[in-house]
Amino acid sequence: MIIDRLRLLNYRNHQSCSFELNPLGNLIVGPNGSGKTNLLEAIAYCGIGKSLRFHKDEQITHYDAAGWKLKATFSLDSGSTMELEISFTASGKLLKLDGTPLRMLSTLFEYIKIIYLAPEDLSLICGSPRKRRQFFDLAISQLFPAYIGVLRGFLHVIAQRNALLKTKYDPQQKRIWDSGLIKANKEVLSYRLRYLGLLNQQFEQMPSIIHSVKANPHFSYQAQFKDFQGLSDEELFSILQKLETREQLWQRSLVGAHLDDYEISLDGKSMKDYASQGQKRMAAIALKLAHASLLQNHTSIKPILLFDDIFAELDAEHSRMVRSLVDDGLQVFVASPKPDVAEIWPELTQLEGFGRSA
Repeated sequence: MIIDRLRLLNYRNHQSCSFELNPLGNLIVGPNGSGKTNLLEAIAYCGIGKSLRFHKDEQITHYDAAGWKLKATFSLDSGSTMELEISFTASGKLLKLDGTPLRMLSTLFEYIKIIYLAPEDLSLICGSPRKRRQFFDLAISQLFPAYIGVLRGFLHVIAQRNALLKTKYDPQQKRIWDSGLIKANKEVLSYRLRYLGLLNQQFEQMPSIIHSVKANPHFSYQAQFKDFQGLSDEELFSILQKLETREQLWQRSLVGAHLDDYEISLDGKSMKDYASQGQKRMAAIALKLAHASLLQNHTSIKPILLFDDIFAELDAEHSRMVRSLVDDGLQVFVASPKPDVAEIWPELTQLEGFGRSA
């Protein structure tokens, strides 16, 4: 799929802008503050229905405007076109696909696949477990849109169980929520483990882009109870009973997918602890590109790639290695303050309107 046109009204510093986009993609070259990242964020918003950087919708609004709107036209791989409109006001947010309001966000995930790469992706390797969970939950939702409902159901159970732990509860009532936790946690783990299996298979097929290392990173799941999927419900009930005193003290659930982590290793060693900054940066990029290949291979939808100033952090050799891994059939947008990025992407034309600071 490709995005053909994008219209922004009061979206960050884009007060009223229209962009005609090249099927191959575009270079977005301009100084800091000219709106490059804001444009990429708007494109990414089309794919997930919210800010990829976890900004609130009201924070996106241009200065004192009453709200914002974006309209995008996509050409699908099937040959048909699709129009998306997203608007936000004090009354709330409205998403329309071909003029029809969307009731379920998962509908958007079914049609539009967009991947955003930025320097802060380094946190996927050496940042907090929460950052990794956020990335993988989004990635799984893009590959398996039904996961959105499964994850929401799990988080609802956790919220209700946590509220119960703050009260003098009836033991039978707690067993009901314990049962809900066990069931919902197994459903979440099923999707997460399935995704990691596919991801590691994809990495086995990719050439390594990490300097001086032949193997690619390996991803494993770090659950608090490693055999959670293999334990019976009664065994899990017993574990929760043993945790009850501690959970009462902390007034929150101390086991579950909301606390689990992902381990990223290279040559059998944790990248978080042993890899260099350069290796970590390349591993984060490789992770995003492997995910792009997964989406294309398993959904038959070509994702759109957004590179937000990542080449400023790479030398010429690694920049060329990243370029070599990008499928020529994908639409690519590359934002940078440096014009020499055109040497890496000579086939992309420069998008007008970013020559000076806004």
